[in-house]
Amino acid sequence: MYFKISNTAKMKEIELHVNAMFKYPNLYTPQVVISGLTEVSIPIVTMDEPNAVSLAIWGLLPSSFNDDWELFQKLTNTLTIPTHKMDTDIWYHDSFLNRRCIVPITGFFTSVLRNGEIYPYHVSRTNGDLIYLAGIYTILEDGFITCSLLTGPLENEVINYQNLVDYMPSIIDYEDKDEWLSGNTPVERAKALLQPPHKTDLTVRPIAKSLFNQDISYDSMLNSCEYPEN
Repeated sequence: MYFKISNTAKMKEIELHVNAMFKYPNLYTPQVVISGLTEVSIPIVTMDEPNAVSLAIWGLLPSSFNDDWELFQKLTNTLTIPTHKMDTDIWYHDSFLNRRCIVPITGFFTSVLRNGEIYPYHVSRTNGDLIYLAGIYTILEDGFITCSLLTGPLENEVINYQNLVDYMPSIIDYEDKDEWLSGNTPVERAKALLQPPHKTDLTVRPIAKSLFNQDISYDSMLNSCEYPEN
């Protein structure tokens, strides 16, 4: 379940953590659950403007694309892109080289299939800080930014809490942010920064199944709940 993320951090908290200011502060609102299945903008820090927090439409579009976002996502979902695609000559390959970004969030979600039922889990930093997810972006002809989350191998903390797929959003450690966003970083080094294990400690906890309801979001949704282990 990597079409939903969580960002409950206040704007000033994000700015202090990433050492950058929001370009459009009035457009940011903390959200318990952000669903990429509808067109939505999320905060990112880009290679082009590493000292600013921009807002990007979640779901990568080609720079020259001028049709509807929803139409494109129906044809090919680009909310997430596997990191191994960095080695292919596909339309977004240039973004791996020249338009990398970080997506600061407070959490993302995994799912476990057990005894015929699916149980959701919330993944967050052990110390409550932000998680930096690795991403790539494009800039459309009208100036809007679009982005995708990169996905890769599971971190050790997540292995037992995700059995529907064998991948998760790729993390960039706090101390690697500047290198990830630098135009001087060779692509092979950028690939290495994506590989687990990372120093970013993660905590995984079970949450209510209401996460699966596309139309529901409430403050207590991320509270822990008990599920059977077998």
